[in-house]
Amino acid sequence: MTSTDRFTSTTAADELTTTAITHLQELGDHLQARGLHVRVGTTSNGIPQLIVVSTTVPTLSEVIFAAPRQGSWWYWWSWAERIASVDELPTTVTRVCQALTPVRRHE
Repeated sequence: MTSTDRFTSTTAADELTTTAITHLQELGDHLQARGLHVRVGTTSNGIPQLIVVSTTVPTLSEVIFAAPRQGSWWYWWSWAERIASVDELPTTVTRVCQALTPVRRHE
């Protein structure tokens, strides 16, 4: 690999990282407006992630990723299941909020 190849590879990786962070921040803003705690950070491998924590039940939390697949960007659960396209932000917000809402038992 030449130094030019490494630069091109690094630049492409930086561009992907920047795009992922932008999508995660946008989602985080919407989730925060719904009353959830959010933090954009990176995994130990440097992969951007959004940590979302319920304010009513702090033990309920999710880790969300943003990554491209088949030419489109998607939000992903930590277990590599797609949540929704980044173009479907309201759907993603609803699904994440539902996942962090405790089930109420009727007694």
